[in-house]
Amino acid sequence: MSVNAKGWLSVAVRNCSALLLCSAAVWAQAAAPLAYVVNRDDSLVSVVDVARQRTIRTLPAGMAMPQEIAISPDGCLAYLSSVWSATIAVLDLGKQQLLAGIPLNSVGNAVVFSPSGALAYVDTPTSNGGAIAVIDTANHQIMRTFVVSPQNTRGMAIQPDGSRLYALEQHRPPDAGKVAVVDPVSGTVLERISVGMDATDIKVHPAGAYAYVVNGESRQAQGSVTVINTRTHTVIATIMVGKHPSRVAFHPAGTPAYVTNSGDGTVSVIDTARHAVAGSIPVEQAPQHLVFHPDGKHAYVSHPQSDTLSVIDTMTQQPRGSVTVGSAPWGVAFASDARLATAKADGSGLEAGSVVAAKPIPISGVWAGLLLVVAGITALHRHGQKFTG
Repeated sequence: MSVNAKGWLSVAVRNCSALLLCSAAVWAQAAAPLAYVVNRDDSLVSVVDVARQRTIRTLPAGMAMPQEIAISPDGCLAYLSSVWSATIAVLDLGKQQLLAGIPLNSVGNAVVFSPSGALAYVDTPTSNGGAIAVIDTANHQIMRTFVVSPQNTRGMAIQPDGSRLYALEQHRPPDAGKVAVVDPVSGTVLERISVGMDATDIKVHPAGAYAYVVNGESRQAQGSVTVINTRTHTVIATIMVGKHPSRVAFHPAGTPAYVTNSGDGTVSVIDTARHAVAGSIPVEQAPQHLVFHPDGKHAYVSHPQSDTLSVIDTMTQQPRGSVTVGSAPWGVAFASDARLATAKADGSGLEAGSVVAAKPIPISGVWAGLLLVVAGITALHRHGQKFTG
């Protein structure tokens, strides 16, 4: 695919200007990242100042009964999905407003971003089975869709380097689940790995060496977590946790991992070095999603029954209060610390799944300031031209 110099420069300038303006908004909040909580029953997103433990504003979700939220690596965009809506809603976190809606052929489940944020992947059912839609985040358009399973899928994870996607196959009635290992460039399923019953969530360790799969139900009273070696695609451990586990999250440092148990109101603490439960934290009823603060000092858990976001001190592993949010909070995510994501490239120099991918240019503080001034002058000049006809 060839691109002429004038066209390339135009695209580069437009993308650079957008990146600079967005990064300025993110840098302004970097000292105190905000949590974004999706409220399923009132179709709103609560914006939580976790430093002061209070909701500071609400944003329209742009869809009925939103459930999942994923924030782009640069902290500029949030993508919302729901098993009740055939739309992906896009929030501009710099402007704190609804930006766009991306129509799907069917409902959406999980959303994950590529390492650079240039692409987003959404697992969605089709008439041919579970599929993954690839979205260009520059224009919020679906580039392509590929089927990965004869069964519907119900969750995804991505390797930190973007080289592999992992999709949970949904079986009805509940049976031994499977994880489809997908090449995001070709859309090819490389392998299927058997896991536990009624798998509900999957996350990849920050180092990429293994993945944790939450199995919501088992033949025993407890649920379990299946540990997969991502190099050999083999199951290396099974960890028994609480009743009806829902979600798993890794601490930013990689250890521990927390699992919410919706059936007994606890969070299981897993030592990821030993793949063994190290403790249990009592929380409010029916905990669902969990996310760690970027600094790792606290974890936040959504509780749909009490309309709250509970706070866990990760040093003491004790609850530390809660924040009232909207009705039936579900998905939770943090805006990333201010940073420019570095594109991960494959052997061809293109990011997995992309047509053309450009690497962001590292910018020092001084140059960033100068470029922001230039971008502002350019914008004023452009608007002046429109005003004068």
